[in-house]
Amino acid sequence: MNLTLIKTATAGRYRAWVSPYVGLYLLLSVLINLSFGYPLSGLYSLAFTALLMLLAAVAPKTQKVLIAVAALIAGFYYPFGQVYGAPNFNTLLALHATNVEEASEILLIFPLHDYFIGLAILAVGVVALKRKPLPKQKWGHAESACLAFVLVAWVTQPVMNQLTGGVFNLKDTGFPLARFVKDTVESKLSVDNEIDRMSQLATLKDDWHVIGVKPQQQIYVVVIGESARRDALGAFGGRWDNTPFASQLNGQFFTRYTSAASSTQKSLGLTLNQVVDGKPEYQNNIVTLANRAGFDTWWLSNQGQIGQYDTPIASIARRAKNVHFLKSGDFEADKSTRDEDLLSYTPEALARPVDRPRLLIYHLVGSHPKACDRTRGRFVERLNSLETSCYLYSITQTDGFLQQLWQQLHSSGLTFSMIYFSDHGLAFKEKGTRNEYLAHDDKYRQNFEVPMFISSSQDNRHQVIDTPRSANDFMALFSQWTGIQTQEIKPGYRFVSREKAPPIEVTNFALKRLPFSQLQQDPFGK
Repeated sequence: MNLTLIKTATAGRYRAWVSPYVGLYLLLSVLINLSFGYPLSGLYSLAFTALLMLLAAVAPKTQKVLIAVAALIAGFYYPFGQVYGAPNFNTLLALHATNVEEASEILLIFPLHDYFIGLAILAVGVVALKRKPLPKQKWGHAESACLAFVLVAWVTQPVMNQLTGGVFNLKDTGFPLARFVKDTVESKLSVDNEIDRMSQLATLKDDWHVIGVKPQQQIYVVVIGESARRDALGAFGGRWDNTPFASQLNGQFFTRYTSAASSTQKSLGLTLNQVVDGKPEYQNNIVTLANRAGFDTWWLSNQGQIGQYDTPIASIARRAKNVHFLKSGDFEADKSTRDEDLLSYTPEALARPVDRPRLLIYHLVGSHPKACDRTRGRFVERLNSLETSCYLYSITQTDGFLQQLWQQLHSSGLTFSMIYFSDHGLAFKEKGTRNEYLAHDDKYRQNFEVPMFISSSQDNRHQVIDTPRSANDFMALFSQWTGIQTQEIKPGYRFVSREKAPPIEVTNFALKRLPFSQLQQDPFGK
């Protein structure tokens, strides 16, 4: 009788460990790993499976809580993880600076099958939760083996960190769920610290020391484009004739200009502010410098603002003497505003008399995803997908804006110079398919390769400058362009020339500076 009971108990334990649920746990572990944007790891997928099997045997309620939490987070995050990767400083900062309108556009751009996979993850989690609790068993060899495997997997990454010169810390484990939580918390703390620092600096008076002001023009115009890849513009070597104005415009065209970062807030934070030890000084920017030099300053924006100083760009904009936002950035912000609407402010900004130089800054929404919202579904050439086709036409719309603005400037009879550049580029997702679209990324050169030109009322030829230039040096360019000399800005070379510049570095989503030359290629194909 006792022998029979022993055999029955042993068989029950064996069946528990070879149950189909083990395969279900493995599937869930793999999906969780993929959903958070980390490279798929066989070690951690098996280790998380072992953890779920162990908890099923010794702590079933804890297991169900873990499955519910992991499946919910993974299911909802999956579409984001495929496009933006694991949580990092950039994604958390973008979330802070995103209004409801922009958030809805982001949700609409993800391919439908990503949402189905997200729902599938939730479904797998629900099925896993339906497993009935196992009969209580004494701790055995199987439980010990699972625990040992989980512990070894947990410390593998910390040990590797120590062996490669880093610090051993258990929180640096490679378990996707634990890593996701750690990355989210640390990134959120970094963003909060940066926002606090920005808020403090943004309310401080600038400390520029201007030593000379010798402007050559009456009007200076900066047009900040959005999400324009250089290889999508015909004027910069793109294969499409989609920039008829820029292609024939006289001026200096920089065909190897590189943005500082690959997202709006971080890129413009590093471009438009004086940067010290890698950190923007938000009180010292192109607007406050122009103010200090006696310029009349205007900021005209079709991008939303959440508040007065709560995003890097808003903190710069609000320093201008004349500020107009077409969108407030709150729940009432809508998609009906167009970049062309900003041109209605130009006559007032150019009104005579001009008793001092004027700086006009236009911040466009440009080609920001979702591109078909920018073009209202219009396109000229059909490419792999409707979204990519709209993106190409959005470039033409920006070209049209530049043409109208240039005509306004020319008609004023005032001397002027205009700079146009884009804040960053985009990368292809689902490339070559009918679902193809473009989104923010930091892995490719095209995320940083953007158009830039300078055109003035005195220019009489179209000049190409193919020497590498970086947005990290934009403050030096601004000083040279406007004739404002300061103690703080010491240009190492003439930007508008073919003089050699230092090797270009860019800042990725994790706030690490890396050589631009090491990035992969993501060409714009047909």
